[in-house]
Amino acid sequence: MSVLRLDTDGWVLTATLDDAATRNALSDAMVTAFEAMLHATEPDRGVRAIVLRGAHGSFCAGADLRTGTGSAEQAWARNARGGALFARLAAHPAVVIAVVDGPAFGGGFGLACCADFILCGAGAKFALSETSLGLVPAQIAPHVVARVGLATAKRLALTAARLDGTEAVAIGLADSAHTDAASVDAALATLLDGIGRCAPGANAATKRLLAEASRATPEFITHAADVFAESLTGEEGREGIAAFAERRKPRWTSR
Repeated sequence: MSVLRLDTDGWVLTATLDDAATRNALSDAMVTAFEAMLHATEPDRGVRAIVLRGAHGSFCAGADLRTGTGSAEQAWARNARGGALFARLAAHPAVVIAVVDGPAFGGGFGLACCADFILCGAGAKFALSETSLGLVPAQIAPHVVARVGLATAKRLALTAARLDGTEAVAIGLADSAHTDAASVDAALATLLDGIGRCAPGANAATKRLLAEASRATPEFITHAADVFAESLTGEEGREGIAAFAERRKPRWTSR
């Protein structure tokens, strides 16, 4: 049985971390399962949204510290592998939504920050706990900073502060906090409705541009113009403009 359960509903793929023994930690098995999921879905425009959830009352406990540190070379390789996973998830062309209802500590915090949206259930808890263990939040650092900004990332990392869902929303870490599962599901459905109104290719291109937006160099301006022109004259752009002119929904709208 895989530690990452995959369920498809139309264009939505739900990936549920399911390893009770490690509280859904990023073990070698979990990372391998994530890599396989990313490899299968990155080129698949039929997958327009990926929803990350955690089973057994936990989102993700971070690194699997039960395996020990091993040699310096092994620790480096394991950390670099995790960094590559985070980068791939953050850059995924589909819209990624993390539904956090339980602890998201250390690498689990970073995993959530790689998502485009974070929804919190009643049990959501967040902590950059590495420094409290004498460790460094190394590979997740750029994703945390991108999500909450440098000043807040420093405060969280240098104090190992713990946050609930409401506090996470207050600092811009999460998008919404909810008191029960029905409310989370309703918020998720609303979010998916919005995603369903958007062209998948345009969303993928927009994600790439927004990731580069902090570097408004002449090269970026040229690249942005190229991407916009391509989208305007491409199949999705033509369909979207035609639908607007004809006062109808574009054909990719499914909800």
